[in-house]
Amino acid sequence: MKAEELRERCYAVRAQTDLMARGQSGTDAGEVVPLTVNDALADEIQRDIEDYRDLYAKTRAGGSAEAGQEPPEELAELLWLMGWLIYEASWQQVQAVTPAFESLPDERRQDSEAAAHSIRRFADQARALPWPHFGPRALGAIRADALASSKRDTAQGYAEASTLHREAYERYESYRETHGNRRDRERYRLGLQEVLLQLALGETGTACRTAERVIGRWSEELEAENPLWSAGDEAFWVQLIFKDLAAGVAIGGRALHEAAEIERKHGFSQNGVTEDRLALPTAFRNPGIMTARAALLLLALSPEMERLGHDPGLGCESWTAMRDQLLGLIKDAYRAIEKPVHGQDGRPTPLMPAHHRALLQIRLTLALLVPGCDLPSKLDVEPCLAANPLDDDAVEALSNCLVEGYKDGKQRGRGNVMGSAAMPAFIRSVEACRAVYGVDHGYREWQQRWYILGRNASEAKHKEPD
Repeated sequence: MKAEELRERCYAVRAQTDLMARGQSGTDAGEVVPLTVNDALADEIQRDIEDYRDLYAKTRAGGSAEAGQEPPEELAELLWLMGWLIYEASWQQVQAVTPAFESLPDERRQDSEAAAHSIRRFADQARALPWPHFGPRALGAIRADALASSKRDTAQGYAEASTLHREAYERYESYRETHGNRRDRERYRLGLQEVLLQLALGETGTACRTAERVIGRWSEELEAENPLWSAGDEAFWVQLIFKDLAAGVAIGGRALHEAAEIERKHGFSQNGVTEDRLALPTAFRNPGIMTARAALLLLALSPEMERLGHDPGLGCESWTAMRDQLLGLIKDAYRAIEKPVHGQDGRPTPLMPAHHRALLQIRLTLALLVPGCDLPSKLDVEPCLAANPLDDDAVEALSNCLVEGYKDGKQRGRGNVMGSAAMPAFIRSVEACRAVYGVDHGYREWQQRWYILGRNASEAKHKEPD
């Protein structure tokens, strides 16, 4: 494919992904005709990569010491665009993978399995690119493979996802080192910085997803026909999810730092995602949310890890120091979410509903873990945001706010791990965390009173307690 053909496919795949995200169908996407990813597109990509590799082999056969270190000029642009196409194609397929798909009926499971297989193929193509550091966005396919693996919601799926996220990050570091500080590589360094934001979201999100599913579904899994764990596996799972959360917090913090550097040096794209730019003016919001979520879970589990006799993480010498560091990181991440964003017309860009809900949940979770924590909000979109410090009154105000329905009747409280927690070790650890900050009671009572805030409150088996 020529550069213009690659470029057209990138925009067309993104247009279709946007339609899917909005729950729409059809072909009306302005001047771009949406393109659904299929085997034919994957075959096209495969043929081109094989041609690139043939050229790479011929270049290496040239004999000079410099031969093969960078692509011929005419191929550099194709590699950049091919990396973007692989990124977009794999991300579209992630939308077609249903959570816990391995437990679904045949037809629905097969659709997700087919999408996951397609994602794995794109990830392999990303690995097969010659001069891969000239197509940095292709790293998104390895991230997509990790996300699809985590959606299996099995112990093996979680383990595979963790391994894949580590691979993507290690490749990122290798590519960054290869480009060095050469002036003519600024485009690729920026491209890597922007794709790192997506890698961080994937890894931190997977760590949170794993932790929240294990913590929230603990009792149900014990009753399952083929359970993923037994009652005696708590220590194992606490250690496993703590390790992944720590990695997620580390890369999430790195992403926020990189976003700040991108804003300072280059600004963000005001024209959406283009062939040159990935990072939008809202670039701080998702990393801020995911980093705060992971850090809050890490904080909640720290007393249990301490009780098990483990050393603290994040390079800290004591558990007290680690909790202090986590608290600072949570506050920094929260401020990143509230960071003002303005459009081209100068008007503020409001938080989307999902981000708005996440903001409230972060404040509520922090109020439950660190009673009395001082975290003023800069927003005035909800009266409950004015509640500060995060004491018992703030807990009640935020809980009330989260159960208020949207105009379409949906509940904002769904997905709150503090409300759905069923893992005894986690509940015990939350109580111990509260005690560290001077309050040794109240969490279980809050769970009983606000059962509706649990992730699974809408399911028939989760009824209002007597």
